[in-house]
Amino acid sequence: MTNHPSDELLVEETELTDDDEPQNVRYDIMSFPTDFTVQVMFQKWSSGQLIIPKYQRRYVWNMPQASRLIESFLLGLPIPQVFLYREHSGPELYVVDGHQRLATIAHYYRGAFPGDRIFRLRGVNPNWDGKTYTDLSEDDQKNLNDATLRSIIIRQIQPEDNSSVYQIFERLNTGGTQLNPMEIRRAIFRGKANDLLDKLNQNTNWRELIGRTEPDPRFRDLEMILRVLALTENWRNYSKPMKSFITQHMAVLDKLSSEDICEIEERFSNACKLIRNALETRPFHLRQRLNLAVMDVIMACSIELIDSLDTDIGIAFEQLREDDAFIDSVSYNTSDVSSVQQRFNLTHNAFAS
Repeated sequence: MTNHPSDELLVEETELTDDDEPQNVRYDIMSFPTDFTVQVMFQKWSSGQLIIPKYQRRYVWNMPQASRLIESFLLGLPIPQVFLYREHSGPELYVVDGHQRLATIAHYYRGAFPGDRIFRLRGVNPNWDGKTYTDLSEDDQKNLNDATLRSIIIRQIQPEDNSSVYQIFERLNTGGTQLNPMEIRRAIFRGKANDLLDKLNQNTNWRELIGRTEPDPRFRDLEMILRVLALTENWRNYSKPMKSFITQHMAVLDKLSSEDICEIEERFSNACKLIRNALETRPFHLRQRLNLAVMDVIMACSIELIDSLDTDIGIAFEQLREDDAFIDSVSYNTSDVSSVQQRFNLTHNAFAS
């Protein structure tokens, strides 16, 4: 098995793009500005009150860029605001936008720059060039400590979940290479969901089924697993858009017990092994590219029915491939409710018979 030369998994274009899918949720959001001092921001960072999500674009500023930010504080110049999200409980603030600025503040106060270098200001006013925080005069330290960084604190009132943070992150993510939906999910949800998906993604049979030896650098394979798990659990109640449907399941996974997670791991592993042994190589590739709809329905129905399935699913799958209704449901507008229900009912009945 060899990887495609592209960096990302190639899939058939069979469903609406994320931008085309309507958003059917209206949010009641409370937001208010707060002018935290730079010193307070550092204290919040050091105490763990500022949460950098598990996936955030890594720290990418170089020393001169970071130095210019510190110089701006020392000069009393305004700094672009940061966006922080507060959940319904707890004092933690999740950094939605402003990671680079906040990390720069922390690096300077600590005197250490990534790469095991001392953080000395470079390319700034001669009065401060080459100085660490401890090298600054007492007055300059006080001016830096008291400088303010405007923060917009966001809290979702309705609906009673944290789904709006995905929308906020997505819309603020406008610079450079935009994060894709799965990268945003990993930025928002931390802990169990990410750990579970990472573990499932290492399954050797799964990697054989999707035709790639190495994990996708932008997490498309993780999104496929999340899609499978969401549909396994709730395909009968699926509603558009697909992006929001699977994002909501990310929150569900984050709250699972250890026992539930172990069960998912076992059923996923057994389903991958069964499909790998029963079906032809790369069964989700009806044509040249991987078909997401074929993948989600074969995987989800196999996981759901794993306790009663055997290698006869090979015969059932071949019959499905000859069924015009099934082919239509995996070829056009595959995220529509009618298409999802059609392919799942057909596959479920074929596998369960």
